Amino acid sequence: MILFLGKNTNAENVDTLFKRAQYFEKTNVDSAKVYYSKILGAEYLSEKMPDVYAKSLRKFAVLNAEINDDNLNVVYCKQAISIFKKIKNYKEVGITYNSIANIYQVKGFFDLAISNYQKAASIFDSIQFYKGLTICYSNIASIYNNTEQFKNALEYNLLALQTASRTNDTFSIGMIANDVSIAFTKNNLIDSAKQYASLALKNGQLLQNNFVIGYSYKAQFEYYKAQKKWNEANQSAQNSINYILKTNSDYDACLAYCNLAESAVNTGKNNEAERSIVEAESLAKTINSFQLYKRVYSLHKLISEKNGDYKNAFQYAQLYQQYSDSVFFEKRNNTLNELETQYQTAKKEAKIAQQKIEIQQQEIKTKQARTRLFIALFFVLILLLSAIGLYFYLQQRQKLLQNKIITIEQQKKLELTQAIIDGEEMERIRLAKELHDGIGGLMSMIKLQFTNFKKSHTEIQENPEYNDALSLLNTASQDIRKISHALMPSALERLGLIDATEQFCTQMQQSANIEIDFQHYNLETRLPQKMELLMYRMIQELLNNIIKYASAKEVLVQLSKNEKNISLTVEDDGIGFDISTIKNKDGIGLMSMQNRIHLLGGKMDIDSAINKGTSINIELPVS
Repeated sequence: MILFLGKNTNAENVDTLFKRAQYFEKTNVDSAKVYYSKILGAEYLSEKMPDVYAKSLRKFAVLNAEINDDNLNVVYCKQAISIFKKIKNYKEVGITYNSIANIYQVKGFFDLAISNYQKAASIFDSIQFYKGLTICYSNIASIYNNTEQFKNALEYNLLALQTASRTNDTFSIGMIANDVSIAFTKNNLIDSAKQYASLALKNGQLLQNNFVIGYSYKAQFEYYKAQKKWNEANQSAQNSINYILKTNSDYDACLAYCNLAESAVNTGKNNEAERSIVEAESLAKTINSFQLYKRVYSLHKLISEKNGDYKNAFQYAQLYQQYSDSVFFEKRNNTLNELETQYQTAKKEAKIAQQKIEIQQQEIKTKQARTRLFIALFFVLILLLSAIGLYFYLQQRQKLLQNKIITIEQQKKLELTQAIIDGEEMERIRLAKELHDGIGGLMSMIKLQFTNFKKSHTEIQENPEYNDALSLLNTASQDIRKISHALMPSALERLGLIDATEQFCTQMQQSANIEIDFQHYNLETRLPQKMELLMYRMIQELLNNIIKYASAKEVLVQLSKNEKNISLTVEDDGIGFDISTIKNKDGIGLMSMQNRIHLLGGKMDIDSAINKGTSINIELPVS
C-alpha cells in the first residue's frame, strides 16, 4: 500500500515510507524510487523532517542516475547538501558529495568526480568518519586506474587500505586489498599483487561475503593476465562471475563478464567468449556507461578478429572509437567550458588595454602599467599579511580557549577534592565529638561507679581481679580520649601546624618506641587553616603507616616552605617495599594520597626498595 502524504501526515507514516524505500533499494529499484518520490512530493517535509527529506533526495538521485538525466540528479544532490548544511549534518554532506562523484564517475566525467570526492574526503577527515574517507580514496584510485595513471591509483589504494585498517573494517580491507593487488599488477609489482589478492580472498571467505570473494578472484584474474597465464586467468574470471552474480550489481557483473570473455578468447574458447561478451553488452546498455561500452566493444572487436569476422570487427572498432571519443569529448568539455570563460574575460581585458594603448603615449602606458603592478603587489601583500595575521590570531584564540577549558576542568577537580577533604574532616569532627561526649562521658560515669563501688565495699579493695578490671577501664578511657584527639586535634587549631606536629611526633615516639626527628624551615608564620589541616593529616597517615608496616627505628619528618610551594619529606630506615605494588592497593593508602595530591596541583615522589627504607617527598602549591 502506498501512503499519500498531506500536510497533516505524521512522522510515523513518513518513516514507514522511508524504511520501505530503503528495503526495496537492493531488491526492486523501481519500487524504492516510487516510495522516495512520495516523500519528495511533500516539499513541506524539507522543513518539518529535513533529515529524512534530504536523504530521500540523495537516494532518489543515486537510484535515478543509471537511466535518467545526470544534471537533474546532481541538482537533487545539491538540494540535499543545502538542507544537510542547514541542520549541520556534515556527515551526510560528505556522503552526498560522494554520491555526486559516483554519478559523474559512472558517466565518465572524471575531473568533476575527483573534485567532489575531494570535497567529501575533506569533510570526512575533519569529522574523523574513516569509513567514508576510505570509500573516497578507493573511488579516486578507481578513476586513476581507468585513466591508466597506475602510480596514482596505487598511492590512493594504499591510502584507502591504511584508513580502513584504523577502524578494523574487515569488509573494506578485503575489498581494497583487491584494488591494491590490481594496482600492484598494473605497476608490474607482481609479488606484492599476489600477496594482496590472497589477503582479499582470505577476508572474503572469513566474512562469507560474495562481493569480497568475487573481487578477490578479479584481482587474481589481473595477476594472471599480466603474466599471460590465460588458463589460470580464465578460471579466476569464472570464479569471479559466480560470486558477483549473487550480489545483484549489474556494473560489476558487466566487468566480470568482460574478464571472462577476454580470458576465454585468449584460451581459444571462442563460444564462451561470445556468450560472455553478449551478456556484458546487455548489462552495459542497462547501465549506460561510456567506460563499459568502451570495454565491451574493445572485446567484441578482438573476438570477431579471432573468429575471422573482419566485417563485424571493423564495426566494433568504430563503436569502440566512438565511445572512446565520447569519453574524451565529455571529459574535455568540462574543462573547455572553464577555458572558454577565462578566454572571454581575457579577451575583454585585452580590448580595454588596446583602447588605452591607442589613446596614451608609450611612456605613460609603461608608467601606468608599473603603477598598476605596484598597487597589485601592494594589495597582494596586504592580503597575505592579513591572512597570516588572521591565522595566528585564530591559532592564539584557539590556544586561549583550550587553556581556559583546562583551567576550568582543573578548578572543578580542585573544588571536588576540597569538598571530599572537607567532608572527611567534618566526619572526623563528628566522630570525635561522639567519642568524647558520648562514649567518653559514658566511660567516665562507669569509672566513677566502679570507684564509688570500691569505696563502699571494702572487702573488694584488695581484690586483684577487680583492680585489673578498673585498670583496663582506665586504659580504655584514655584510648578513647587519644582517638578523639587524633580525629579532632585541638592543638592544631590552638598552636598551629609546627607545634601540633611536634606534639604528635612526641606522642608517637613515646607510644611506639621509635626515634622521630622533626625539622621545619621558613614556617614562622601560620599557613591557611585548610592547608595546615591537610599537611597535618598527611603527616599522621605517613607516620601511622611507618609504625604499622615499616619496622623502622628512626624517622625524619621535614617541613619547608618557599614563595610558591610547601614541601613535606618523610624518611625511615625500615624494611621498605616494592613501589610497583602501590597500584594494586585500594582504599586510603599511598595511591589514594597520591591521587588527591595530584588533583590539588601538587606532586608526590616515592623512593623505596626492599630492606632499604622509604623516602616520600610531597610538594603542594601554597595557594
